[in-house]
Amino acid sequence: TQFWSDHGLSQTEVAYARGLSQGLALPTIEAGLTHSKVRVIGLVVDAIEKIMHGMTLGTAGMHNQVRQWVAEGFLTSLLDLLLDHGYAVFLTSDHGNIECVGRGRPSEGAVADLRGERVRVYPDPALRAQVQARFPDALAWPALGLPENYFSLLAPGGFAFVKEGVRIVGHGSITLEELIVPFIRIERRGP
Repeated sequence: TQFWSDHGLSQTEVAYARGLSQGLALPTIEAGLTHSKVRVIGLVVDAIEKIMHGMTLGTAGMHNQVRQWVAEGFLTSLLDLLLDHGYAVFLTSDHGNIECVGRGRPSEGAVADLRGERVRVYPDPALRAQVQARFPDALAWPALGLPENYFSLLAPGGFAFVKEGVRIVGHGSITLEELIVPFIRIERRGP
């Protein structure tokens, strides 16, 4: 809302909804779209994020679950609804992901500010160095451009800070798959 307000729209011309993943949300979204003043709507469809964070069958299992979710028709119905109401539709995500294998979970207790599967964040470099000593192939990311007291330790390649040998799909480190973010315009073509 702040972005669009800074670009000339009023708060009543901007709508936002998150936590969308099933057809039950479509009537509520349609009601919001028919409001005559709404010109911009941001919708967060979190189904794939939920699938990814619960995945124990690797990338193949994730792809199967995503195909199943898409076959249910929510995304197609949502896109049709937006296009039917004359909206320009753009699709993006906040990050990519990668299949990883666990190398062990650091047991640093409460000293880590962020205890992710692909990245750990510490309030000072000494604490990060203690954990890195147990995970020597992990990458101590330089603090340039990051907030004060933000010292990241990144899991290398296809590995994660989870139980040894456990396979997950995760994000938060620096592989190309985790860094690429799609930005796609969706439009109808035809007669």
